[in-house]
Amino acid sequence: MSPDIRTEKPGTIVTYPEDLKWEAVGPLDDNGKGIFVSLLYGDLKTKSPTNLLMKYSAGVTALPHIHSGDYYAVVVSGKLRHFLESENEYKVLAAGATWFQKSNVVHQDCCVGPEDCILNIFWPQGFDVAFVKETCTH
Repeated sequence: MSPDIRTEKPGTIVTYPEDLKWEAVGPLDDNGKGIFVSLLYGDLKTKSPTNLLMKYSAGVTALPHIHSGDYYAVVVSGKLRHFLESENEYKVLAAGATWFQKSNVVHQDCCVGPEDCILNIFWPQGFDVAFVKETCTH
């Protein structure tokens, strides 16, 4: 008998990493690489508190973008560059690194290294994104 995707007992619900449901947010390249989310709490359509895991495929760069609300992020795995104007503004962020992103500030993210990058992001006012001109170079 195989284990349930979500194990639920009084007082707790457990989801194992291999059972996470990932949804693409944005286009995928010819190899299926891109940016994906797995929703933990809330939803992506309303302006209500939302918590999610975000996965960048190895080597993927997000176009420059803004959000209308602040967010709090934690690197769960992989190596990521998060920056405003230049990739070298900060050291490469590894598991355990955190940042707070103010609303309406153009920023970018690049997953560097051979493994996917997974982030945990909390959006107090809900998730949204608007893209601006491309500036990231490797």
